[in-house]
Amino acid sequence: MQTYDEPARRLPVTRQADVIVVGGGPAGLAAAIASARMGARTVLIEQFGYLGGTATASLMACINGFRNQVEPDATQTVRGLAEEIVLRLKELDGLGRSPYPQKSYPTEPGRLEYSYAIDTERFKFATLQLCVDAGVDLLFHTYFCDTIVAHGQVTGVIVENKSGRQALLGTVVVDASGDGDVAARAGAPFWQTHMDEAPRLNDAIMYRIALGGSRPADLHACDFGSTAVVWGPGVPAMPCTDAEALSRAEVEARLRVYQDLEAKKTREPALAAARIVETPPLLGIRQTRFIQGEYRLTADDAIEGRRFQDVVAISSCPIIHYYGYRRYLEHEGYDIPYRCLVPLQVESLLVAGRCISSDQQPYESHRAMVPIMAIGQAAGVAAALCGRTGVQPRALDTDLLQQELLAQNAQLRLGG
Repeated sequence: MQTYDEPARRLPVTRQADVIVVGGGPAGLAAAIASARMGARTVLIEQFGYLGGTATASLMACINGFRNQVEPDATQTVRGLAEEIVLRLKELDGLGRSPYPQKSYPTEPGRLEYSYAIDTERFKFATLQLCVDAGVDLLFHTYFCDTIVAHGQVTGVIVENKSGRQALLGTVVVDASGDGDVAARAGAPFWQTHMDEAPRLNDAIMYRIALGGSRPADLHACDFGSTAVVWGPGVPAMPCTDAEALSRAEVEARLRVYQDLEAKKTREPALAAARIVETPPLLGIRQTRFIQGEYRLTADDAIEGRRFQDVVAISSCPIIHYYGYRRYLEHEGYDIPYRCLVPLQVESLLVAGRCISSDQQPYESHRAMVPIMAIGQAAGVAAALCGRTGVQPRALDTDLLQQELLAQNAQLRLGG
């Protein structure tokens, strides 16, 4: 491969913060809000001009995981910021009808459904307002480029935007990039599941349709009355941390969108007048890197419903794709320990979101956006505490972390 030697240059340091969060998806926005609410100077870096990540940029308008989808389901296993966002959306008339069967909970604190369809525009508004109210310093249209590491400790990140290349320095960095970009560039160990180990695991594109005249009796979509968000064409799983592979996936999926709608019309004549009104900026990407942490969640952890002393979130979602379409949990949920958020070999760094330390099976449960927001909230609180107490993330007192999470209305125990 031909190479080019880029000249060295001196970068301006444009931010010095207590906490830097890279990525404004469900995990990152929760991390940033939680951190800022604790008084930490918090910067949030996001490549788009709005928040939400997969929920908005990929038009994945269904957020799942507030409780087990089947019995036993008495405990709402995720509360905190995720619940707050849903209640805010209810006030804004920003909730639609989920494609999953519901039990008619009243959408009140502690009484949320398993799943909600979200109006993505109102979700952008609500989460942005929460960030602004919390005092988060937002850097939109900004790309993470590299991690600043000194003697094994992350001290900041390098970004690029319309103002050029810049350095941001921080006490703790939260990698909520989805792909584990920050941790990987910092030298943290990671792995990527071989495609044959993740059956039926395709990336896909969603799209919004205006329904037109009559509507199907059983519309399996995120239903908003006159419009619906439907699952579009998938592409074979590919290494989407590679720019060329990601581009090929986007091209393949987008060129098949109108063909996909025509196929849906053939199967369902009530969609005859439907037309596409929106495609998202980003393909829905299921998984890329997993960052090796102090602990790695196992299939037995999820299936047996294991409890951990350092629990920071609970997942109650079914394990999908790995054991067939859905393997429902036979308990109310399993714990996600703090150690899964702490990467090996590097300091001053936490990971949040789908890149935490986990085997494939439990990942197929906790990658849903609701537990992802709970994990993000935990990472934000932990990062703020590390800055306040002057300790490294791996040395943080998890009892103190849990106390702070409970103060932010997080759910850490089952049966209450």
